[in-house]
Amino acid sequence: MSNTIQLFGQNYNVNNTYAGLTTISELQNYLTNSDPEGYDLLKRDIAKNGINDPILYTTVNNIKLVIDGHVRLQTCIESEISNIPAKEIKENFETLADVQFWMIKNQCQRRNLTQIQKLQLAFLHEETIQQIAKVNLIDAGKGNNIEKPVDTLLEIAKIANVGRTTVSRYKKVLNSGLEDIIKRMLQEELSVTSAYNLVQKKTKDVQINLDQEIATLQIETIQSETPMLKFVRDYNEAKNLLNTNEFECLIMTKDEGKVKDFASQQPNVKYAVFIIED
Repeated sequence: MSNTIQLFGQNYNVNNTYAGLTTISELQNYLTNSDPEGYDLLKRDIAKNGINDPILYTTVNNIKLVIDGHVRLQTCIESEISNIPAKEIKENFETLADVQFWMIKNQCQRRNLTQIQKLQLAFLHEETIQQIAKVNLIDAGKGNNIEKPVDTLLEIAKIANVGRTTVSRYKKVLNSGLEDIIKRMLQEELSVTSAYNLVQKKTKDVQINLDQEIATLQIETIQSETPMLKFVRDYNEAKNLLNTNEFECLIMTKDEGKVKDFASQQPNVKYAVFIIED
């Protein structure tokens, strides 16, 4: 068989063809985590007891394309086990992304996954869901009928089998940029709710500090922009203030209303003000 196969109108390189089953890296590496110790344990168990769960595949262009069980199949190849149980999944896949989406949902339905693991898997398909939502909005804008608007967070919640609020909080933690909290949540030292509450508190504290800094800056700005004025009784008093360098300029005017307008042009200067009376 050629090392290249055509699936959904595109060419893909074949990883393995064994016992009538075909794998490609785009699917084999999509959800597989590298765990050498776990792989060795699985390999020994299969060598001793065989495969309990069948390899799942879908038929595309008469090719049995593996969509679940890549690791189990790899152990069979290495141990030269040819009696492999397999089961066909009959879905109307139109693209490879459809297959990957199915793989995520299939993984999330497994009971041994934690909430965080399910959320991580479900978010792998966030971009695809967003694209569907975008297409719906465009269609609605053109006046086309759409069955129902796509809520990305709700769709992710359905995949992960959690509430929409949990998905929203999980995403807000990821988007917070608070690496320590994100790391502790992903390592499941913190629940999604606890991580979210910590983010909210830190964000609130930052906002309070920011508000305080802005308020202080505004006060300092007002103070720096308010000219210092000292009204004197006569010219001699003004001259004395200038000679002792307590003030820098003298304003002599008949119109007191113009004093602040004039002084505000150079607010950092200290003015002695003498109002001339008729």
